[in-house]
Amino acid sequence: MGSSSLRYLPAFLIASLLALWLSAAPARAAAPAPALDLAVMETPVGTTLDDILTGRAQPGFTPVLTPGFSFQARPDRDLWVRIRTELPEAGGTDWRLAIVRAPLDRIQLKLLPDARVVAEESFFHAAGDDNPWPANFLLPLPAELAGKSEFYLQLQGKVNGGLHLRLQDAATARASEAQARRFFRFTYGVLLLVAVLSLVRHVEDNRSGAPAVGGAALGIWLACLGINGHLYSLPELSLLADRGATVPQALLLLCAGPMVLATRYYSGLGKAAPGLVPWARGLGWGLVLLALWGMLGGVLTPLATQWLAWVGNGVALTACLVMLLMDSRSYRWAPLLTLLGAAVAVLLRVLADAQVLAPTLFNLYGWQPMLAATVALYLALPWIRARLQRWAIRKRAEAPEPTAAEKIQLARERLVESLQAGLKSAADGDLKWIAFRRLLDGLKPVLSQTSAAVVAMHFHGEDLMQVEPPSAEGRYRELLAQRTTLLKNLSRLRAPQQLGIDFDGPVGPLGQVQLAVIPLPIPKPGWGALLIERQADVTYSDAELALCAEFAAVAIMAGEEAAGAVKAQKSAETDPATGVLRVEALRQRLDKHMETARLKQTPLSLLCIQLDQAAALREGSGEVGATAGLRPVAELLLEEIEYGDVIGRSGPDGFLVLAPGRKLLQARDYAERLRAAISRLRIDPRIAPSLSVSVGVAQAGPDERDPAGILERAARAAQIANKNGGNQIFN
Repeated sequence: MGSSSLRYLPAFLIASLLALWLSAAPARAAAPAPALDLAVMETPVGTTLDDILTGRAQPGFTPVLTPGFSFQARPDRDLWVRIRTELPEAGGTDWRLAIVRAPLDRIQLKLLPDARVVAEESFFHAAGDDNPWPANFLLPLPAELAGKSEFYLQLQGKVNGGLHLRLQDAATARASEAQARRFFRFTYGVLLLVAVLSLVRHVEDNRSGAPAVGGAALGIWLACLGINGHLYSLPELSLLADRGATVPQALLLLCAGPMVLATRYYSGLGKAAPGLVPWARGLGWGLVLLALWGMLGGVLTPLATQWLAWVGNGVALTACLVMLLMDSRSYRWAPLLTLLGAAVAVLLRVLADAQVLAPTLFNLYGWQPMLAATVALYLALPWIRARLQRWAIRKRAEAPEPTAAEKIQLARERLVESLQAGLKSAADGDLKWIAFRRLLDGLKPVLSQTSAAVVAMHFHGEDLMQVEPPSAEGRYRELLAQRTTLLKNLSRLRAPQQLGIDFDGPVGPLGQVQLAVIPLPIPKPGWGALLIERQADVTYSDAELALCAEFAAVAIMAGEEAAGAVKAQKSAETDPATGVLRVEALRQRLDKHMETARLKQTPLSLLCIQLDQAAALREGSGEVGATAGLRPVAELLLEEIEYGDVIGRSGPDGFLVLAPGRKLLQARDYAERLRAAISRLRIDPRIAPSLSVSVGVAQAGPDERDPAGILERAARAAQIANKNGGNQIFN
């Protein structure tokens, strides 16, 4: 129920981001904005506008055909932008030159003829209490401007960026900034909410890794404040303005480290790839230290810090995607998609700065809500899943429980019925496995559990383990390897026990669970137990332990009966002198194999192996001597025949080997290998100096039903091989 509920959260999140994207579309202007004709040039610091206009500053302005351009600001250079436009002749409109905020030290708007500064802005100064989260620099134009106008921007900075310019009237500017405030408040609010809720989650479960997610949320929040130029609206951080463009770039790098550490916790890297955990931890903390060194060391230039931030975030993004892809849980896809969405949004910003896309809020800043959504999923999905699991446990606990006697009666009837049906149709080697499998299947519907296992060591000469679900088998084998002595001692107590024990959970790393240990009555030196796993806070009642013990006793009884049946069946079908099948049992197998070969149209060959020295042994030592000669041959053949083949007696002097799937020529090569092995056999010289065999090979026809025909052909071929001198093959 928890996983089905979780699937709606990513859909809700995608719908929220879609609504945010629609709300981030450009606001409709109240009146058509005048077009801008731009030209740009770069001059050494100290060049005046008069030097530019008189031609002393060369080479002059270069026209720009787009409403903006990418710039590369340098400490020793100034950027100049010439802006020409035609303003409406009618006065009364309060025009603003809107410039998307970029990390520039100073922006001055100058007018002719005296090159006076009519407006000035800086990325590193607070925007004012009336608009704490702006998206644009708003430079007011003098009210007297009308008609064809020309003015100039002087830009000073130290890092790369993109410049986007447009004219807006006062009403449009206010609407645009209000829209930007909603966008930024939503993003910052989500990040701060995740940081606060991570503390609540940590108090609730201190093993959840929530502080790492909260640290990532705070890191992203600071990076967004810095790169958006909103950091200096906070009085406590306004002193960082003296550090210039180094601070926002270092903060952008700083958020990469906590993001790697949070992804390591969320993806369960310690379970999926434990060897990569030190690398992920080292990468995360290394990025944090690198960012602090770039911010406080005073060694790196702002431009170098900017490039370091881009490379560091690229490496961190790649590492996070790899860790999420290694996560085997189904709900890894939601944060994986939002993280990929953040990467796409960064590409949108690059395209917008290159004037390929319009500079909308989402194209410029869409990566920020995408990262906020990612850390929100890191916190919310495991938390919701844990809450749903606890709710399901409480719901099961509140449901009316039948009495222990009713449970035992109903469950025992079902178990006995399923055991009888399963053992009746099971193969010979599967009878004991079937008994334990029915035990686990019978417990599932009447006993709440996370997993269960039956361990039976040295049970009729075998070590058996059955696990439900099968995917938990590795965990139980590890538990058995680590706690064998404890489990063995508990199984010898002959009474059901329950204990809290460290055990790998089904979806998470090592943690404590509640384990019921039900001893199985297996004679020494063997031992066995039924193990049932639950959550650490869910104990077993006496009635439930009694139910488990009752089931275990029924299953062991069925297993003993199955083992006895297997032993009796093998004893009845096996020739005691040679250890292979009796003649009658082998002919029954041959009949079944011929029917299968006819229905599936597959080849079937029969090898008749006759001992060449049988007559001489019988004359010298009677039937006992002939049997003594056959025994080493039988032991060798049991070792040499391939898996799936069947061997049995053909009569007093030889054996039959069924070879399903082999055509006549393949069977002849097979027979030659067996003959050569027997010819090299060393035996007791008191039995015979040496042994050899004559082998007759026959293949069943495609529609042959009666085994008598192939038996006769194989026996006749063996007789011909013997009369021709023996120790050879005939078909």
